[in-house]
Amino acid sequence: IWHSAAVPKAWADLGVLNTAVALYVMFVVLDLFYAPAHRFLHWRYVYPYIHKHHHRQIFPVRGYLDAGNEHPVEHLIGTTCTWLAVYAAVLTTGAHAATIFFFFNIHAALAMLNHSPYDVDFTILGLNYSVKAHELHHRCFTTNYA
Repeated sequence: IWHSAAVPKAWADLGVLNTAVALYVMFVVLDLFYAPAHRFLHWRYVYPYIHKHHHRQIFPVRGYLDAGNEHPVEHLIGTTCTWLAVYAAVLTTGAHAATIFFFFNIHAALAMLNHSPYDVDFTILGLNYSVKAHELHHRCFTTNYA
């Protein structure tokens, strides 16, 4: 995608559609793919072999160490969902390279916050983010998949 002509790279090409709208599309599409994929990882036939390792921490507080503590298959699934979100935004909004870079950084920061002791909760344009929701997911495995 980085070398694709579909991804504008010049600062002069920045616009509302390929920044703000693209970022929104990326997060919505990410959740649309990640929620069912994460739910699949909790399926009783899959969970003990792949996702159980990540859930050994019932109250994750070590940020990236807990967020990145995952099985390689789980990592592949998560990365695929992330790239599908980027690809969807590139196809629908012509997402700018800076927006894609910003998305990856926000996504990583939120994953680390999800596995930290900090109580962060906010809503932007109808998308809610809550550390408590993910913390609850680590204690009660049948809720909050995205």
